[in-house]
This record gives sequence, C-alpha cells and structure tokens, in this order.
Amino acid sequence: MPFCAGWTRAKSCEPELTHAAAQRQMVHDVLDGDDLFMPSDYDAIALHLCETLLTTFSVTAALQVWCEIRGLGQGDLYSEIKEESGTLDLPQLGVDLLKPLAGESVRHRAITLKRGDIPLLDADNWYIPDRLPLHARVLLDTTDTPFGKALEGTLQNRETFSAVLPAHIMDRLSGRKRIWKTVLSGDADVPILTVRGIVTVDTLPVSFVEERIRTELAVISAEQKN
Repeated sequence: MPFCAGWTRAKSCEPELTHAAAQRQMVHDVLDGDDLFMPSDYDAIALHLCETLLTTFSVTAALQVWCEIRGLGQGDLYSEIKEESGTLDLPQLGVDLLKPLAGESVRHRAITLKRGDIPLLDADNWYIPDRLPLHARVLLDTTDTPFGKALEGTLQNRETFSAVLPAHIMDRLSGRKRIWKTVLSGDADVPILTVRGIVTVDTLPVSFVEERIRTELAVISAEQKN
C-alpha cells in the first residue's frame, strides 16, 4: 500500500495518487456514484473476467497479472480484512466439499481484495488452518496477505465449480451452461461476477471460497482498454 511520509516522500507519491484519483472519478462517472450494477457496455469485460478466473490456479495471481497489464492501481494485491471475519459459519456445501474432521477448526476470513486503493473483489473464505503450512497460517493470522499469496511455494490449485453472471449476459453464451467443469448461471442481483470454488494444497482441500467481483474492477478495466 502506498505510504507518503514527509515532503520528499509525498512529492514522489504524487503521480500515483493523482492516477488513483482519476480512476476513482472514472468509476463514479460511469456508475453515477450510487448504482452497483454495470451498464451493458461492460458485458465483454465480465465475460473476459469469467474465463480468466475459471482457468487459473489462483485468483490472487490472476488478478495481479490482470491489473499489471491494464495499469490498475500499484504494487502487490492485499486483503483489507472486514469486521465480519469470523461471523459466518461454513455453508453446508463447504462442509460437503471440505469434509472437516473431528477436531479440525474452520476459520472464516472476510476481505476486500485491493491493489492500491482500487477494490477488486469481496470474498468470504472458510479454511482449515491445520491443513495449511505453518508460514501460511502465520501470514493469514497476522498480516493482510491474500490467501493465494500466503500459499505461494506450495502445490496449490483451485477448482471453481460455479460462476454466476448477470442474467442478461447468459444470452450471449448461446446456451452454454459450462466452461470446463464450472457450472454457469444467471442472476439479476449479481452486478458483475460471483465465483465459488475449492482451493487445494497437494490435492488436499483446504478452503471453500466465494468471490464477488467489484464493479470498480470492470469499469476501470474497460476504460483502460479504450
């Protein structure tokens, strides 16, 4: 995250802050400051994001590259931890997929994934600490490191089993109900894209996660392309 201390550092950070302010204004102009739902002009970006995230081993890694290519924000991605962390129980689907053993605890981590001050997605992540390497547990407990970043150096993988798009976008898929093994569906209450999946380490399921792409990511991505 950018930090400006004193006159010299503040002056060096000025271009970055000006760029970020311009991107924030861009989102405000497109969404009129209030509406969470996207104009249909951005449907292609939603579909591109969908295909990108369904074919990656790590959403964090995929969005880091996505942002770097398009000039969205600066620096490494980080997790802004929400106050509701620890308040949601593992959904039954997560229980069925993770199959926690007797004595294994499940932790809930609610975050907004960001680059600089640009929010990329909101996520609820339920994970089993005892199935993670010690260094990953420490990072998740004590820092704002994203889950995928904390697992770097392991044999992590991901299976995204569902993707939900705005209902009208499904009409553009010519009846397709799957991309690879991922089930596609439409929902008028989803502004961009919601994906749900399982993260594994060395084939062992360690996490059940739901990620909801933010409108800011789609708006700025589309405008940077133009």
